[in-house]
Amino acid sequence: MIAADTNLLARFLIKDVPEHFQRVNDLLNSGEEGYINPVVLSELYWVLVRLYEYSKIEFLTTLDALLETEGFVFFDQGVIRRAMADYLNSTADFTDCLINQINLDRKLKTFTFDRKAAKLEGMKLLS
Repeated sequence: MIAADTNLLARFLIKDVPEHFQRVNDLLNSGEEGYINPVVLSELYWVLVRLYEYSKIEFLTTLDALLETEGFVFFDQGVIRRAMADYLNSTADFTDCLINQINLDRKLKTFTFDRKAAKLEGMKLLS
C-alpha cells in the first residue's frame, strides 16, 4: 500500500492533466492501493470547492464516487460518510464536519469560535 496525496487525487478526479490521470489509473490497475488520510481529504475539499468551484452536491457526489473506487483505502469510511451527511445538512464546511466526526468517533467534544461549525452536534461554541 502507498499513500495518495491531494495532487494525485485531484489529477485523477479532474483529469485536467491526461498523463497524470493515466499514471494514477495505471497505478490502481497494477493492484497497488492508495491510502487516503484525513488531511488529504480536507485538502481535496478545498481544491475542488475553492479552486474548481464545485458545488456542495458536486463535491459530495465526487467524494461518494471516490469512496467506491477500487484501489483507494480511506482512514475510516464511517467517519467520512457521517461528515458527508453533516455537510449536506448544515452550513458548516466539510472540513469542520470531518474534524467533528473524527473527534466524535473518539468521544471528544470539539470547541470552536466558528458559529456555523458550532451548530453541529458534538461541537460547542467557545464564548
